[in-house]
Amino acid sequence: MSPRWRRALVLVAAMLAVGLTASLGRWQLHRADEKLARQAAVAERDALPILGNEALHCDAQADALLVNRRVVLRGQWLPQRTWLLDNRAMGGRAGFYVITAMQLEGPGPCAAQLLLVQRGWVPRNAQDRAQIPPFLTPVGPVQLVGRVLPELSRSYSLGADMASLAASSPRIVQNIDFAAVTALLGKAVTVAPTVVLQLQPETSASGQAFPPDASGFPLRRDWPAPASDVGKHHAYAAQWFALAALITGLYVWFQLLSPLRRRTR
Repeated sequence: MSPRWRRALVLVAAMLAVGLTASLGRWQLHRADEKLARQAAVAERDALPILGNEALHCDAQADALLVNRRVVLRGQWLPQRTWLLDNRAMGGRAGFYVITAMQLEGPGPCAAQLLLVQRGWVPRNAQDRAQIPPFLTPVGPVQLVGRVLPELSRSYSLGADMASLAASSPRIVQNIDFAAVTALLGKAVTVAPTVVLQLQPETSASGQAFPPDASGFPLRRDWPAPASDVGKHHAYAAQWFALAALITGLYVWFQLLSPLRRRTR
């Protein structure tokens, strides 16, 4: 390869590398801005009046307008409709997010429908990864304070694992898909398109707290704020921009300044 073509190839490679690293830096900044915007939306909607069962429409488009609104819901837990989302950490420990279906009470368009609630977190057994950790699910009418979510927690998965939803509950799964849940539960069961993040321990219908269950783990609800890891994105962006600057500096030195110095000697 001639020196001229070698210089052209190095130039193209340097431009591509700088463009790629700079784009990754901008993407990290964009991710940080998105999370800050979501945090602002949550704070803004927290100041609005709390909604009840009757405010849910059980229509995907209508309930999308309720995202981040606080709700106080009444219904009954269905322990047989419980799933544990795997690979969810809290406080630096590995564990599961507990998802349980609640049968909503009337009045309201969603009366008697099933609502999926992200109830809390329990730790994983380090010795037996397949063991289901015990936790309390109160029997009878309950009410809970929560926040409407755009979707349940999702993590990277190599494939669908929703077939396990048909087995006995609770089951360990990676993610939950609404279409799969609806298909597996059958046409006789209606699943509301809305999902809720539980913020406080549930109480009885009269507002009384349930006694702690010494035989199981209390559900933790230290949910991270949307913008809790913005600093991570800023740090990643700084690293990508620094790498872009380094590549530019190395190209300028080895391809422009160093040959110029040799020629002027």
